[in-house]
Amino acid sequence: MCPEGGGSGSLGKPGSPGSSSSSETRVCRFNGLKIACSNDYGNWTPSMNSWCQRAASQPPKSDPVWSGNSDGYIYECTRPTGELIPDPGQRYYRWLPDTEATPPDPEELAKEILASLKLDAPDMGMFPKGDSKEHMGLVGWHMWLWSEAPEDNQWGPVSASKSEAGITVTLTAEVDEVVWEMGDGGSVTCGKGKAWSSARTNGGQNVASPECGYVYEAMGRYTVTTTAHWDVEWSGGGESGTMSLDVTREAPMRVGEIQSVIVANR
Repeated sequence: MCPEGGGSGSLGKPGSPGSSSSSETRVCRFNGLKIACSNDYGNWTPSMNSWCQRAASQPPKSDPVWSGNSDGYIYECTRPTGELIPDPGQRYYRWLPDTEATPPDPEELAKEILASLKLDAPDMGMFPKGDSKEHMGLVGWHMWLWSEAPEDNQWGPVSASKSEAGITVTLTAEVDEVVWEMGDGGSVTCGKGKAWSSARTNGGQNVASPECGYVYEAMGRYTVTTTAHWDVEWSGGGESGTMSLDVTREAPMRVGEIQSVIVANR
């Protein structure tokens, strides 16, 4: 099992793409600095530059704090200190409409955008293709591996935005790397790689890929699996964050061996 190249013919069978894992990181900001998105004093409310939560006891509508409003609620808000922690001495009450005090969660909007993009894995490029006797790979032969992305959602960068209740979130996603698991226990991590061609291999000689390749050491039938690692960044509503998404494909690989024939002298 010998991976070639430092990174990152014929297309492998696409297989069934699917998410294998994802993770998220959310960040809220105040004056450009990171601040807790929520704590015991409520949720960070950018329009108030405070953490706000609905007051446990709602005063009568005749109370001046309502400012003549009949909808919404009275919220208890707490401003941050210079160290960006809640300052109980700067606690105040304020009427807020529900849409302002409980705005859409920017991270949830980002997740909705991410789902709408339907990010996929790139098509698998392999030479030899290896899915039949006529196209099988050979033990000791330098395989070329590459990714092809005819659609924007197969590699990126792809961007999209969504607005709700005055908050706009923008998200950008792009494949960072592709991990090729070759089915024999070996793997190689690549970028896009370069497609095999006769011109790049001196007319089809056993030449190693300059970017992404592999050499099988034993004949057999294998399943090659690629995992595309998407990096996702989003921002909006005074917050920003990152997410990651892994999408996979697989293709069959058949590896044979050249047999030497010895002919006796007569």
